[in-house]
Amino acid sequence: MTEKINQLRKFLENHPDDLITWQELGYLYFQEGDISKAIETYERAIQIFPDDPIMRHNLGFMHYEAGNYSDAIKSLKKATELNPKLAISYSELSSVYIDIKKYEKAALVAKKALELNPRDVDALINLGSSYYNLDRTDDAIKALKKALELDPKNIFAHDILELTREKLKEKWNEIQ
Repeated sequence: MTEKINQLRKFLENHPDDLITWQELGYLYFQEGDISKAIETYERAIQIFPDDPIMRHNLGFMHYEAGNYSDAIKSLKKATELNPKLAISYSELSSVYIDIKKYEKAALVAKKALELNPRDVDALINLGSSYYNLDRTDDAIKALKKALELDPKNIFAHDILELTREKLKEKWNEIQ
């Protein structure tokens, strides 16, 4: 993979305005586990293509992977401003909000992703997870069941659904 990275870097020296090559280079760094190089690559590309929503999304995702949550939020919000129909950016943004325990925001953003793409399994799982953390167990179960209808083998959805059912049983036992 290092050879491919070197080829892309060399190509960009002569063709710095090639958007696809910048995206590919950033992704290769990510695949190699070099998140900081991926971030650096996407930041350089954004200097050339400031209005590209995919580049902003990719940068946001890299910041999220690096645990730079405020930078991830900023980049993902910018991606949605540039392209309000980019469902994947809303879905990713909801993941960030879950990680920083902003469950109301996570649910709102996941709903927006689902308005744009009702079959977005990640958004459904994020919505279910948000509802679980907001103690809205019935809503969590609905979202997670829908996710499992679309992706029956999704282990994460199964795990959260099981946790939600356990929480519901505990609430039921408290009432009795």
